[in-house]
Amino acid sequence: MTDPIRIEGSNVVTALSTPLTVLGIFVAILRERFSETGFSDPVLKWEWKTDKATTGIFIESGFNDEIEARNVRPAIWLDFTQHVFGRVSIGDRDQVPVYLPKRLENYYCLAEMDLVADCTSKERGESILVSSIVQEFIHFCSDIIQSLFGFRGMSPVIMARPTLYEKDRRLWNTEIQLRVEYERRWRSIPFSEVLNAIKLKLADVNDPDLYYREIALRD
Repeated sequence: MTDPIRIEGSNVVTALSTPLTVLGIFVAILRERFSETGFSDPVLKWEWKTDKATTGIFIESGFNDEIEARNVRPAIWLDFTQHVFGRVSIGDRDQVPVYLPKRLENYYCLAEMDLVADCTSKERGESILVSSIVQEFIHFCSDIIQSLFGFRGMSPVIMARPTLYEKDRRLWNTEIQLRVEYERRWRSIPFSEVLNAIKLKLADVNDPDLYYREIALRD
């Protein structure tokens, strides 16, 4: 199996292959929004810098939310709540379903991913303000984000009411929610041969249902 497939001549810049890729894109997008090149008028109160010791705001994936200094500066923690694969289709818009010289079968499906951005601060109002900037920026730039990074769709951006942050009760958190949709592509060779070999073993089995049930119970 190849993962992901790059299509020559495709207008998609980014090969979206895993939830972490999608997460990384939005971390990078928001970091650029809060950087000194973010074209804010008036200039934002918080400036993101690569140096965690001097940055005015943390913008990280949810896996890094144990940073010690998080409770002294506002922060945006991005994560996802679920990732869903849709119905599988054979072939796609860029290539034929079967590449005859090597018998490669090309597939794709639409994947959907629910993103959340926790906008935290010691002050309730600051948490809301940071969250508002995130919501507006993603919503206003949604068409550009879709065209540049290969997303098939983006839902309306939802901002929830501020609450105490569950990971640190000293902080306020205003949550942003968003769903993105993108194409997931793969090929069936060589793993299709392995799966087919499993099926061929049923030729010597009288009761396939019992056969698989015993495998599950023994293991």
